[in-house]
Amino acid sequence: MLVGEGVGTNTITITNHEHGLFSLDITSFALIKAFWCQPYQKAFFLAAGGNMDLLTWQRRGLLAVMGFLAFLVVAGTLVSSFRWVDRPFPGFFLYGNLAVAPDFLPEWSGHRGGIRFLDRVVAVQGEAITRSRALYDIVRSAPAGSPFRYVVERGGTQFEMTIPSMRFSFHDWLLSYGIYLLAGVGFLAIGLTPFYFRSTSAAAVPLFFMVSAIFLWFTTAFDFVTTQVLPKESRIFAFTVTPSAGIHLGLLLTEGGRLRRIRLPYLMLIYGVSVVLGLAYSLSFYTNLDAWHWALRVSYGYSCFAALVFLGLLWSELRKPISDLERLRLRVVFFGAILGFFIPTFGTVLTSFLSWQIPYNLLLIPAVFFPLSVAYALLKYNLFDLDLVLKVGLTRGVLTGALLLIYVSLVALFGPFVGIYEKDPLVPLLFSVLVVIVFNPLLRWIEGALDHYFFRKEYDPIQVQSEVSSVLRSLSRPQVVAEKYLGLVTGRMAIENASLFFRSREEGKCLAVSTGREAGEDAETLSRLQSLWVRRFGVGRKGISRDEVETDPACREDRAELLKTFNELGSELLISMALEENIAGFVALGRKRSGRACSADDFRLLCVLADQLALSLANGMLFEESEKTKENYRLLYDRSQELNKRLIEVDQQKKQFVANISHELRTPISTILGYSEVLSDPSFRGDARAVLERVVTNGQELSQLMDSLLDFSRVETGSVTVDLQEVNLREMLQSLEMMATRLIKGRPIRLRVQIEPLLEVIETDPKKLQQILMQLLTNALKFTERGEIALEMKSRSDEGAAFVEISVSDTGIGISKRDQEVIFEEFRQLDGSSTRQYGGTGLGLGLCRKLAQSLGGKIEVESEVGQGSVFNLMVPARRLQFESLGAAQAL
Repeated sequence: MLVGEGVGTNTITITNHEHGLFSLDITSFALIKAFWCQPYQKAFFLAAGGNMDLLTWQRRGLLAVMGFLAFLVVAGTLVSSFRWVDRPFPGFFLYGNLAVAPDFLPEWSGHRGGIRFLDRVVAVQGEAITRSRALYDIVRSAPAGSPFRYVVERGGTQFEMTIPSMRFSFHDWLLSYGIYLLAGVGFLAIGLTPFYFRSTSAAAVPLFFMVSAIFLWFTTAFDFVTTQVLPKESRIFAFTVTPSAGIHLGLLLTEGGRLRRIRLPYLMLIYGVSVVLGLAYSLSFYTNLDAWHWALRVSYGYSCFAALVFLGLLWSELRKPISDLERLRLRVVFFGAILGFFIPTFGTVLTSFLSWQIPYNLLLIPAVFFPLSVAYALLKYNLFDLDLVLKVGLTRGVLTGALLLIYVSLVALFGPFVGIYEKDPLVPLLFSVLVVIVFNPLLRWIEGALDHYFFRKEYDPIQVQSEVSSVLRSLSRPQVVAEKYLGLVTGRMAIENASLFFRSREEGKCLAVSTGREAGEDAETLSRLQSLWVRRFGVGRKGISRDEVETDPACREDRAELLKTFNELGSELLISMALEENIAGFVALGRKRSGRACSADDFRLLCVLADQLALSLANGMLFEESEKTKENYRLLYDRSQELNKRLIEVDQQKKQFVANISHELRTPISTILGYSEVLSDPSFRGDARAVLERVVTNGQELSQLMDSLLDFSRVETGSVTVDLQEVNLREMLQSLEMMATRLIKGRPIRLRVQIEPLLEVIETDPKKLQQILMQLLTNALKFTERGEIALEMKSRSDEGAAFVEISVSDTGIGISKRDQEVIFEEFRQLDGSSTRQYGGTGLGLGLCRKLAQSLGGKIEVESEVGQGSVFNLMVPARRLQFESLGAAQAL
């Protein structure tokens, strides 16, 4: 911070790294210098709006000095006051110039005897007096209750009146000048609070000065009318400077909030009036009673005028476009000023100008609301706390006025007939009964009227809470619940946009719902907000507004990050959702469509609904997880049942496979054994060659069966190896043709073999290729009674790779669409019964597919029941030799 006095100007310029440039008028500066020496100036500038992070030793020193001086004044007043307790007094008190003071109680003998404020006592018991102390000594010389004759001057006319003396009890002191003392101490404590708690507002300085003057004015009131130990000027100038400090405070609360400067001519005029009035008051106090009367009246009038100016400044500022937080602050101060500034000063005007009998000491009771409202507004940065204070203050104020009106009406109606107070308690009793009956309905009616006409509430909170609770009780998915919640809140409360972020556990999924804005990095936003919120506010803070972030010193370190979040979400209010002592999520709400800020009732309702929403979403997520777990369990159960069923089928297939293997092994072995026995019989005279051919054929079938089993075992264990060689396709087809011809054995089946002329030699594993083709031909012959079996070879290209397509077709029984994949499964036969027509083990086609895959190819089937089947084998032609182009030829 840099401080410099402008050359040729009336201002002192202060430059602060955070608050920028602002000016302080020389009058305020000189005033502070009167209290502080040079080392204390730093503390003053901090209080005037600079950086106030530290409570420096200068501030502590100032507070200690003020506390010590206040203690001396209060202690002296108490000692002086208690000397009067339980001693006779006239029933009224006098100023030093023998004018009657305005402080009294209704039961005092002076008030009952008709003496008035500003009456001048000229003589007592026929003896002229010149000092008030002389009158007090005369009264004290006689016992309490003794009558005294006074010569009183009023309006230039003198007359006599007799007033008995009274005993000045502690009760009398407490309700008269004790109120002054308590109010003065309260004013000082309240005024020092913004300074002690380091308020950044420039208005803290005139508030401090104003309450100090009021403290001196109030605490010396008893001394001013009794012992007069302190010089009268201390109370006179404290009295006259108070309204000027009030205007100064109003200027800084309005213009000072933005410009932080008030020009010297204004302050010279404001405080000059106080000085002139103080001089007129002091100089005419003993010399010219009429002039003193007018000086006193004008001083009271100036106080009331200052109150009106203060209210006018605030009213003018409230009509300007200012922030919601600043508007609420000014409203709180405005209504506090009406109660504590305007009403007491207006009462003094009525008393001094119109001679209304209003005890000044009773006017002090509402006066405390003024500094209290200013101090609260300077220190409070919570938008909703200010709104709540304003609402409670208005509601209770209107309620008090209504009850007072009821009481006055009862007194006016029934008092003349039945009497009141100690003579007949009927009216107070009736009033008490009415209060019991109408208090709660009246309070609710006043709150409803203020909500509707003053705070402009646009919805029924009970209806909103009922509708939202109905949504939260539903068993809908959390996403749906969140969307309905935001829809209801934004619709009923007329909010432009809203966003919701929620995560019940750290590792859980982030739920994000928005209305009126595009979605962003929701999980990152939630994590950043959770970390920032817990670090800065903890779990106890329910919400914060944009205005609080911009003005609250507690948010200074994280202000930029918080404002960035508010801008990203387009929100004005951020409400946390606490769950099990953790921050689980946030609800961000934009501005109202009406342009008004959210009220304390809005905030309280939204906080309650947010807590309910957090619990509902957490339960919804747990329910959703349990449903997913049940669904997963059901799927696992279904899968386990399928697997169990499959295992049963596989087990049945294996049993059937064992039975089939046993049958397939027993048939050729029985044939071989049978023919062998025939050949071994010496008496056999048949065709031995034909018998041997049958033995060889069954032996070959048995060998093929064993080879298939061994190949299947190798495939299952992954030990199949591919031996790539050059294979002459024509030679392989010739051998296959010979085998097929032998198997046909005169059956009505025609065998056709066809190959493209370009195909000659390919590179593959000849054994596996021949095994596949032999299996396909064997199956074709097995399931074909008559017709044709064709073996065709042709070249194909698939995705730039060369393939050889070998097709084996028949006109047999065919295969249904449903069974075309089943036939490639191991151990499966379409007819697995023991009485089946066709033999086999169920390994052939499954083994063929695996062997084809080992060669880099595949097998596909096309078939219709009763029409026959076509098995297409695709194998890579790694090296093809083409001799010439031509049409396909039959072999």
